[in-house]
Amino acid sequence: MEVAQRLARLRETDFLRLLPLESLELLARECREVTLVPGQVLFHEGEEGRAMYVVLEGRVGVRKGDKEIAVGGAGHYYGEMALIESKARSATVYAVEAALVLEISDEQFRQHITGSPAALMAMLKTISSRSRHDLEKLTETNVELERLSTLDTLTGLANRRRFDEVLRHEWRRSAREGTPLSLVFCDIDNFKAYNDGYGHLAGDECLVKVARAVSTASQRPGDLAARYGGEEFVLVLPGTSEEGARILAERLRARVVELAIPHAHSSLAPHLTISLGVASAVPRPGSDPADLLEVADRALYAAKDEGRNRVKVMRPAEA
Repeated sequence: MEVAQRLARLRETDFLRLLPLESLELLARECREVTLVPGQVLFHEGEEGRAMYVVLEGRVGVRKGDKEIAVGGAGHYYGEMALIESKARSATVYAVEAALVLEISDEQFRQHITGSPAALMAMLKTISSRSRHDLEKLTETNVELERLSTLDTLTGLANRRRFDEVLRHEWRRSAREGTPLSLVFCDIDNFKAYNDGYGHLAGDECLVKVARAVSTASQRPGDLAARYGGEEFVLVLPGTSEEGARILAERLRARVVELAIPHAHSSLAPHLTISLGVASAVPRPGSDPADLLEVADRALYAAKDEGRNRVKVMRPAEA
């Protein structure tokens, strides 16, 4: 690239444009150009920093570990912190596409840039803004990872971990407020026969359809629908009485029947059905939610023992 073109590009860089024209012209003439092909690394994380780089053409990416955290084009610059703080590179910079960069050595940096307070302040302001953006992006990523870690990957419902957390939380809250907490356990009838007969892909599709019915069974914000494991699902219903939970369970059972999912391998019906167990309690302070969980589980298996495709309500004294 001609010196005049380099100078024009350097003037597009936020902090370099604040340098005296003489210093900027010297950088344009003296600094070495580096041509990069796609994928070529400019410098590696952990390396000693002996230069900074200004992108003249093309795009480069920034990677920490295995994660890409930024992409920049003409006018963007990288590697300055290693010079300012005399430390190793904190990230890897590589060419996303064919790129041309200008290398400003440590000596050139200190000779032409550190003597300009205005240029240094502009650089530090950009670094601060970039760091804040990276931090915000990292925070957003962590929040998303946390959210995903509580979801069942197949159905999109809450997973067992999330169910356990919510159950403990709602149990304590119900104990404080003296309000009922109900659980509805749901199990797909003859699901092994369905899987064996139609195949695992069809089995997964079946689980997704039933999960959708479970998730729409209750529209209250405080309720939680979760995949408990395999073909079992569970609803956590804070502030819901035993009768309210029973009505909801009956509505869910009917909704699955209305889906009319063929099940030629069922000994019960030509279509898919579910069995449900309901348990409800007003928790006592210091009591254990595992007790309610056990009652709901026993109610579910009682529904299966009594013929399936039905709702069974069980109270603690009956368990």
